[in-house]
Amino acid sequence: MYYTMRGAYRKSKMFIDYANIVLTVAIVIGFIIILFLRSRSGLLFPIELFMGALVNGLSSAKQFMNDNKLSGILLIVVTVVLLVLSFLTLMVVTR
Repeated sequence: MYYTMRGAYRKSKMFIDYANIVLTVAIVIGFIIILFLRSRSGLLFPIELFMGALVNGLSSAKQFMNDNKLSGILLIVVTVVLLVLSFLTLMVVTR
């Protein structure tokens, strides 16, 4: 629920929605590239995980704006797990 017609909450939520749409499209395109370029797609795995972490982090911020604290905390946990996995896969790929 938006608090005002022109308020900061509405603009922030709209920005989060648009950013999530763009990131989701980028994740899908990256996934398709990984499927077709299996031998040369090593660096794309950490990027995919990082973009997933961004989507979950933005969704977490939106949940906190909507006063859904439990959902926000769960999304933060998923974000941290994805960031750790992204870092670990980056270390494996660059080795």
